[in-house]
Amino acid sequence: MTKHFTCLLCLLAMVHLLSCRSQKDSPKFNFADGVYHTSLKGQRQQVYVENTEDSISIYPLKKGWQHAPLKPSELMKHSVSQKAQITDSKSSKYWQNGFDVDILTIPIKFRPSSSTFPKQFSNHLNGAVYLGYRTDVYRLSFVRDPIGRLHEKVKHYGISGGFVTGFGLTPINPWVTNNGISIEYDGMAWSKGVAVLMGVENLTFGLIGAVDHLLDGNRSLWLYQGKPYLGLVVGLNLN
Repeated sequence: MTKHFTCLLCLLAMVHLLSCRSQKDSPKFNFADGVYHTSLKGQRQQVYVENTEDSISIYPLKKGWQHAPLKPSELMKHSVSQKAQITDSKSSKYWQNGFDVDILTIPIKFRPSSSTFPKQFSNHLNGAVYLGYRTDVYRLSFVRDPIGRLHEKVKHYGISGGFVTGFGLTPINPWVTNNGISIEYDGMAWSKGVAVLMGVENLTFGLIGAVDHLLDGNRSLWLYQGKPYLGLVVGLNLN
């Protein structure tokens, strides 16, 4: 158990370091130039955002712009100058939707009790691939420093739901096989299920509901074969 827990801590550390680097370089985690959804005058609108050093330019897009791109002369530009006198400090919300691919690890699994075994938590080494649909939300506001200059402030979070599949280790012994075997070993299990993820700045976490299938000859003896469990997941975003 100690060996597995040490390996798990190393894996989580690697995921965190790689995640920070990936998120730092990815436009998904920055309010970069691009097409967003927002609300203008109480109506949902697609806009193109151009983020420069001293201003934010917002270009409302007409329906069908993907098939017939607008000419620059046809675009109505709304600029928010960071040097202007801004009295309305209310934040503006922009969001993007798209497919999401993650590498996940499940540091904690909770398994319900069975007729011969109590509830349990497990922390064995595992990994999974996640595919889902994600919405990234950016809240833009401006704050004034002590000498009166305005600075852009962006708060970001993402919400995603989708499917998970992967492999992990699970302890196989007499207790979880109703004394069907007399040895102890770590078996390989295949997990599949659904997950809900949330990203807050550089941290990605979520919950998974899934089932495990033991992949060796003792699958028919294992108490948790095909039984659902709940898990805590942390992930590394790949796109």
